Amino acid sequence: MNPTLDLLGVVLVDVGTSAHVVQREAREHIAELFNADDNVVFTATVRHSEATAQATRERGLLVHELDAQVRKGPKWFEILRGDAQAPALAPRTASSVADDLQAITQEVVARITAAEKQEALA
Repeated sequence: MNPTLDLLGVVLVDVGTSAHVVQREAREHIAELFNADDNVVFTATVRHSEATAQATRERGLLVHELDAQVRKGPKWFEILRGDAQAPALAPRTASSVADDLQAITQEVVARITAAEKQEALA
């Protein structure tokens, strides 16, 4: 449809961190679909975390904002000692999902940079 449009890559999202076989098969099928090698799929993935997804929706926050909120909160031992009060429940997986999104962002920027360099050489 658009001859000037290039595929930068495919991101696997909502995957289990231990689902190695599923990830491998998904990468193979996607590569086959696009008649490309396995590099068409980004190395980084975004893990599944229902708790983080629900918390971001309920609070109207982005994942990195939720992660910052969790990190600012008191430590478990401070709560246990009575030095701090427990905040509203926040998933500890927010940090992992935020890290996943950061890794995807870095990989996207790297691929864009490489594609621009290759285009400039052509």
